Amino acid sequence: MSNTTRIWSIWFAAALIKVVAWGPSAAAKAAISSELCERSVLHQERAQRIPSRLLHAISIAESGRWNRARKENAAWPWTVTSGGKGQYYPTKIAAIRAVQRLQRQGVRNIDVGCMQVNLRYHPKAFKSLDEAFDPTANARYAGRFLAQLRQDKRSWVQAVKHYHSATRALHMSYRAKVYKIWRAERLKARNERIAKQRENRRRNAVRYSRAERILAQNSVSAKRL
Repeated sequence: MSNTTRIWSIWFAAALIKVVAWGPSAAAKAAISSELCERSVLHQERAQRIPSRLLHAISIAESGRWNRARKENAAWPWTVTSGGKGQYYPTKIAAIRAVQRLQRQGVRNIDVGCMQVNLRYHPKAFKSLDEAFDPTANARYAGRFLAQLRQDKRSWVQAVKHYHSATRALHMSYRAKVYKIWRAERLKARNERIAKQRENRRRNAVRYSRAERILAQNSVSAKRL
């Protein structure tokens, strides 16, 4: 092996190690994190028989954060709120540490995770902060809570109101906000479904046209034989 080849081999190996060490970019990690809530919430909608996209709309109302890549608001799993505007942390560990700092200060009224479950009013919801910030566990508890409210209040409208607060002055505006998001999300889902159906029809048409050409070619070949 020549010196030049050896130098290039060493450089390539070093570059490869750096790529592996760096892992996904910050933007890629943010994109992945922003999808965690949505997947967990949509699963719970099916599991708890909640109207399509309703729990998803609540998650956006609770922990929605602007997603530059998707150009839309998306629920953020590492959100912490205490007496004001929610704080969006870059990682699960950072969010847990933020809650621990608040608790050491004597703060108990803290909302956490995708669905902003309140640790004061739902003290037995999670076994630990690690579980509280797990998107699956957070969405599961919120889904069950909303379904129970629906059973108690006999209405999804009332369930949405009381998910936020039992106080009329607070839950009326909250319901309006959630339902506005819900309408937009249902429209988006409908448009995505229509676009997918059109694409499937286009692909099927291409397949059929190819099949027809093959049959025609086989027919011509058979006649020649």
